[in-house]
Amino acid sequence: MGGPIGINWYARLQAKIADLEHKLEDEQAYNKQLKTKLKKYENNDMRTTGNRQDNNLVEFGGRIYKNRNQA
Repeated sequence: MGGPIGINWYARLQAKIADLEHKLEDEQAYNKQLKTKLKKYENNDMRTTGNRQDNNLVEFGGRIYKNRNQA
């Protein structure tokens, strides 16, 4: 926006505001898309797969002794 202030200063500012609002809308839509992808990824570890096998990534190794600390 170099140069002296002329007759079209208001129109130039309105055009710049409209351009920035358009960029903001694009970024908000992209953020919404990323949030849905993240939510889908986070929920993937808690569901079971279609063949009824557990999709949990953590596997426990060893036994869990329930009666260990009882006297």
